[in-house]
Amino acid sequence: MRQIPAEKLENLARFDPPEYETSEADSAKGFHQFQAAMEDYRKRDYARAIPRLSAAAQSQPQSVEARYYLAICLLLTNDRPDGIQLLKDVTASGNTPYLESARFYLAKALLGEGNLAGADLQLRIIVEMHGKLEKQAQLLHAQIALKP
Repeated sequence: MRQIPAEKLENLARFDPPEYETSEADSAKGFHQFQAAMEDYRKRDYARAIPRLSAAAQSQPQSVEARYYLAICLLLTNDRPDGIQLLKDVTASGNTPYLESARFYLAKALLGEGNLAGADLQLRIIVEMHGKLEKQAQLLHAQIALKP
């Protein structure tokens, strides 16, 4: 890996939060804390969403969705270490609808920490998945990879 100035790494680490759309399945699950948290999330009040998402994740530990959005909120409120750990937990949950994007945001967070090797690994895995974030991962990877 090459040396990249900290300012550039911070720029590469920036991201827009993923969209959230309520589904009927969410309502059927009865995750009232989660639903309230996601209202805050939609309003971009990430700090307010954190305690609600944390409570939802604790009361529904099988909910990858709650942990995923909690991690995003933590990253957006500058709690990178906890956000990184939660995204690692989400990726360890296996083949879920959040796997590819959790890896992508984990790569972004790792870049912000200056962990080029970790970000490189996540980006290469995303490319191999051939999912919807493949092109974005390729572009980001090209910006951090060793120059030929």
